[in-house]
This record gives sequence, structure tokens and C-alpha cells, in this order.
Amino acid sequence: MTDFRPSLSELRAALPDLAAEAKARAEEFETLRRLAPDFIAKLKQAGVMRMLVPAEVGGYGVSLTEGLEMLMTLAEADASTGWVCAHGNICAALIHASAEPRLCDEFFADPAAYASWSNLPRVQAVEEAEGLRITGSWGFESGCTGATFVGGMVMLPPVAAGAAPRMVAALAPIHEARIEDTWDPIGLAGTGSHDVHFDEVFVPWRRTFPWPFGIAVAPYPAAVVVGGAWFITIAAAATHLGLARRALDEARNELHGKINRITQRPLLENPATQRRLEAAEGLWWACRAGLREALTEVWDSALRGEPATTAQRIQARVAGVTAVQRGAEIVREAYDASGASALRRSGPMQRLLRDASCLTHHISSNLASYEMTGRVRCQIDELNARI
Repeated sequence: MTDFRPSLSELRAALPDLAAEAKARAEEFETLRRLAPDFIAKLKQAGVMRMLVPAEVGGYGVSLTEGLEMLMTLAEADASTGWVCAHGNICAALIHASAEPRLCDEFFADPAAYASWSNLPRVQAVEEAEGLRITGSWGFESGCTGATFVGGMVMLPPVAAGAAPRMVAALAPIHEARIEDTWDPIGLAGTGSHDVHFDEVFVPWRRTFPWPFGIAVAPYPAAVVVGGAWFITIAAAATHLGLARRALDEARNELHGKINRITQRPLLENPATQRRLEAAEGLWWACRAGLREALTEVWDSALRGEPATTAQRIQARVAGVTAVQRGAEIVREAYDASGASALRRSGPMQRLLRDASCLTHHISSNLASYEMTGRVRCQIDELNARI
């Protein structure tokens, strides 16, 4: 394990400057279709990718709610930065909580440790005595251009007839993989979510672990993140809450000082505009408050050394999905309220609108999530790792 670790107070102090730089360079990242390498280095140096892992592995061990707020701050500045950092934190927390000690030691020994993986495999995996030999690729591997370990979910045959297939995460050092330049989206272009390709890469068993049906090996409270896509949903929710906050502020900036050509009154005095923006403010506040309450309940269980209950996992997932879906609506409301000036390609409202159009389709935060949580809540289905 590494002794490298700034203090939490240093991270909090560094966050505003990192957010300001992300905001200033957002167009650059969009053009590059990834975060610039020098900026990724700054994020790693500050320890941004280790907020949710405990101090013994070089992290900060912040609560889920504090982690949410920090990630929202970065997403408000630049949604691509927020998503990459949120994704990196989710991966690090899951490695710490569910991977075997040898992988944890190898991964966290590097001060720049940062993993990226995907649950969209197009791979063939051959089981050998000591591990897996993998050929193929994973799609939508967010942040892979700055990662130290990459890979993704692998489907393995069941151990017995009639049993479910085995699902594991398989990771390899970035130098053993090849990044295929495939990321050309309408929004979140700066995330660098390219395909990652393995060509006969041998992954020893120690670099694999069950996922998403994980098994907790770390002590609580860190172990609470294992089991369920609710934890992954936090990344999408933090990104969209940050996006929505920025959009509301930018809408007022767009309207400030503008005059209605017919009435000669300030546009911000228009009652319909005020109703629209204030309703969106209330919705943003409710989404943020609901997610914070759900995560607080999960974290309180973790501090007691207990796993999240079924009800807590459902509520965390529903709150996160709602933050994503309603967050996209808030961005659209802010865009529509901003008037014709929001049409400028070079203006921030265009990028915010594009960025808000992506994670509503993510597997952890799409509308189908409500069907899964509803069926479990109504006791039609049993709780599973998809929630």
C-alpha cells in the first residue's frame, strides 16, 4: 500500500481550483474527446479518484453524501469531468470492497491508480488453470484514456447444469490493452469512453472478482458498496445534478440584462419565466435532498457494520434514477427559458443540453430501472444485484 495521500482538508481546498479549470477547459476536452492528460494528472495528484476508499489504501473514506457533493461540484463545472471522476471512484471503491487482497495491493500501491471498466463485453474468454485468456473488446469504457487498469465484465459458463452464468470483472494493466478510438457522441464527449480491446491478454484469477453479483471482503463501512447497481447510479446522479445546477445558473446569466423588444421590460421579470425557473429549482432541490437522504440511510447502516437493506437499496436506486431523469428535464427547461441566445454553438447551454442527453440511457439510470425496483418493492421479484 502507498503512503501517498494529501489530507482531506487539502482535497477540499483543491476542489474549487480543479472545478474552475475543468469549467475553463470544457470545450478543449470536448474537442479532444477525453480529459487532457495534464488535467488527469492533477486530479490524480489531488486524490480525486480515491475519495470513496478508506485511508489505509491511500484514500479519504468520505461518506457517500460528501462524495456526492464533491462529484457534483466537478460535474457542475464540466459534466465530462464529473462523470469520469465519479466512474473512477465507483471502480476504486468496488475493487477495494470486493477484490482479493493481491489485486488491492497491486492496484492501490500506485498513487495514480485509477480503473475503468465496462459491462458491455464483446469478448471471448478461455478459462485456464491460472486465469482467463481474453480476446475482444468492451464498449463505452469511460475514462479509459487516463486509467491504469482496464477491462470489464466477462460472462463465464455456469458451474453446473441449470445454474446461472458466472459474471466477473477482469482487469489488466493499461499497457496490456489497446484503446480503440470509437467515442464520437452527441454529449459527454470529454469522457473518452472509447472501446478497450484485449488481444489474447492473460488475466490471472487474482485480477478478477465477482461483479455485479459481488461478495464483500472489506470491513464496513467500505463493504456497503458491494451488491447492486444502486452504487453505480450515484455516478450518473452526481453528474446530472451538477449539470442541472449549472444549467439553471447559466439560464439566468443568459437572461440577465436582456429586454423584451415589445414590452421593454427585463426578460427576467416575465412571470412565465420565473414560474418555469423556480419550479425547476424546486425539482432540483427535491432530487438532491431525496438522494442525500437515501445515501445517508445506507451510510448509517454501514457505520453500524450492516449491509444496506432491501428498502435502502431500492430507495437509493430510485432516488439516483430520478435525479438523472429529472435532471435532464431541468436542463431542458433551463435551455428553453434562456431564449434565442441559447442557440449559440459556442455557448454553454448547447453543451449542457447535449451532455444531459446521454446518461438517461445508461443501464444504471434508464427508465427500465423503475420496472426492476417496482417489481421488487411489490414483491413480484426477489432483490438481485441489478438493483
